[in-house]
Amino acid sequence: MAAVIATSAMLVGHASIAEAQDPPPPAKAVAKGRRSRAAPPPPQGEVIAVTASGQTARIRHLPQSVSSYSSEQLQEMGIRDTKDLLGITPGISLATSSLSPTGESQQLVIRGVGNNAQLEPGTGTYVDEIYMPAISFDMGFLDPARVDIYKGPENVLFSRNSEAGAVSITTRAPGDRTISRMEVGYGSYNTAKVQAMVSGRIARGVYGSLLAYYTRSDGYFKNTGSSPRYQNPYFPGQDLVALYGSHIRLGKYTGIEQNAGFRSEFRFVPTDRIEIRLIGDYHRDNGNQSAGGPLTSCHCYDILGDLAYQADSADYGVGINAKWHLPFGTLTSVTSWREAYSDAPIDFVGNAAYKNNLQVLYEEQQSKVQTLRLDSLPTRRLTWGGGISAYKDREYSNRFYSLADLNDPDGGAPSLYSGFWNSQIVALRRTGIAGFVHAGYAITQRLHLDAGVRYTWEHVDASGLERYVMPVNGVLTAPRSSLQNGWQSFNSPVQNSHGWYNASPSASLRYDFPDLGSIYFSYAQGFKSGSYQKAPFLPSDVTPVAPEKATNYELGGKFRIAHRVNLTVAGYDIEMKNQQVQSTVIRDGITSHAITNAAASRVTGFEGGLDAQVTQRLNISGSISYTASRFLNYVIYPGAGLTPVVRTGDRLPSTPDWTADVMGSYTVPLAPEQSLAFQANFRWVDSSYVGSNATSSDPILDIPAWNRLDLRITYKRPRWRASFYINNALDRYIILSKFNAFFVQPSGAFIHNIVASPMMTGFELSHDF
Repeated sequence: MAAVIATSAMLVGHASIAEAQDPPPPAKAVAKGRRSRAAPPPPQGEVIAVTASGQTARIRHLPQSVSSYSSEQLQEMGIRDTKDLLGITPGISLATSSLSPTGESQQLVIRGVGNNAQLEPGTGTYVDEIYMPAISFDMGFLDPARVDIYKGPENVLFSRNSEAGAVSITTRAPGDRTISRMEVGYGSYNTAKVQAMVSGRIARGVYGSLLAYYTRSDGYFKNTGSSPRYQNPYFPGQDLVALYGSHIRLGKYTGIEQNAGFRSEFRFVPTDRIEIRLIGDYHRDNGNQSAGGPLTSCHCYDILGDLAYQADSADYGVGINAKWHLPFGTLTSVTSWREAYSDAPIDFVGNAAYKNNLQVLYEEQQSKVQTLRLDSLPTRRLTWGGGISAYKDREYSNRFYSLADLNDPDGGAPSLYSGFWNSQIVALRRTGIAGFVHAGYAITQRLHLDAGVRYTWEHVDASGLERYVMPVNGVLTAPRSSLQNGWQSFNSPVQNSHGWYNASPSASLRYDFPDLGSIYFSYAQGFKSGSYQKAPFLPSDVTPVAPEKATNYELGGKFRIAHRVNLTVAGYDIEMKNQQVQSTVIRDGITSHAITNAAASRVTGFEGGLDAQVTQRLNISGSISYTASRFLNYVIYPGAGLTPVVRTGDRLPSTPDWTADVMGSYTVPLAPEQSLAFQANFRWVDSSYVGSNATSSDPILDIPAWNRLDLRITYKRPRWRASFYINNALDRYIILSKFNAFFVQPSGAFIHNIVASPMMTGFELSHDF
């Protein structure tokens, strides 16, 4: 193992206290006398000490790299969702699918792990220990007490497998204190937002909270398309969307982005040992300004296709988080049910010279999870814990294309796919049970040993159906359909099922230095669930994709120097086997997408950060990360008679080598209990790429390096807070990823940029009543 020393991100935040009534997912064992994961929550009104970096004492002693953000930090940096942390949190990046550029096809990558965005996520997302479906991973932060990003496999902390790591969002639980808050904001592109929250005591031992929000924006994209009743001229009189686009609705494009929702909680504390939190929420997004993204050739924010339809998505659910503090430990039960759907139509080509080219990805996901765990108190040298998690997932997707005009208008070679319509339907039902145990032993007062293991069993029932027709066009002299590829009919899917099991061990050794910090070494195996192809072309494609496995070694340290400087260090070495990779293949002259366990890879890197309270008024922090990734063995076989594409030695997609950021905050006292704070944050992200280079439909697309400067001025006084901000103050054109509109002629001329926002200015005002 190549051990490299480094540091995790430690970001600035002036508040050294964060209110948190309910602790995050339990930690691995800690030394006698320290608060452990099984310790009862603090009494009502007590606060948990949090460093300027946002890390709690529990996380500072966890033998693992964790980037933490307190509520105050998130506010001061204007961070609203997980994507806002790109470039700020070392080691994280964004993966997209080569099949669709929409946000629902994106997933979070941690240290190069989890960069296949079509299957199960490698990074789990949890809100108050409740698992979020994949298309809900970026739903936004609503009244968070803290956000923690755990890096590396998680075997004993959370309910589901998390091969890359986990994002844990802990919200503020209602308590005795009555809080009524109103927040409003207005910014560039006629962006307006309002959020209202009320929280407090309802009766003795009963507390409640309700938060509702609404945001609308004209957006920074200019979409010139219209919303006609769709018609493919190759199939006159046939409503292909109604016939084959199950659940798809082509809503009229309004040019307005809107999102709204609410979150409610009832908290019952019948005794000083029992706490029950009942949580429900609903979120909905409506709009589609970015569509497939602007074409690379324009370097702009203009969407110039002839079609534009409104996208719609929602996620909602309920959960019960119950804790019973026993004399010897804590029994925790987490029960959840969540659903999400997304309907995302786009103009596939993005050029008005090409007419009636429609792509729609419709997805539904449902997740039911029940977790029980029991963790001991840290009253002896030996601590222990264990639990069981049972879950059932349901997933449905319909990937629909109707591509009426893909020929080069300048007279180039015609496209085989002009007039082509296609509907690929996949339904998956996943049942799983996982058991996990861990134990910790304080060998001495300073030396601590932890070990654990997770056993997972899963079974997936799959149903896949491909239906398409390629009409007579400039290339074909007779029509072709999916029936010629072995499919029985347009309504007869192929069924299959498969099961997997896995044991994932973990272990760590930590040494504490008095009044300084600790160093640690950890080992963990990660497991990413198996699945099925999301875009089957032949009946034989309804076959399982095996699980992906990762072995992670980490060496690091976490230090606090002179009560003014926070430093954490971590170097890692990761090896992945049976890696799930996506590419394109050509069969029967037709290009299709495939996911295989064709690769093995290795990632070695480090992270570094420093957070210093220079003076009482000035705080400066910075971080840097390096991720060296490469395929150890990866050969793509694009089709019979075609030359294999050797990717061995290449770096992994969606994995920048370097990221860095620096942040400064200076506070000027104005009067008693009033202050003015000036903040600046600069982040830089190295170049990366997407694509496999297997065929001309899936070329290597380079993602250029980017940087961003955010500025904010915040005025604070009791009950009032006002901020003026400039995000992306240098107005950089930031490309996060790219998408190739395959099949269009000339090939490779229609590449879409998935871009972040240009310079945005605005103000935010909040008032506690």
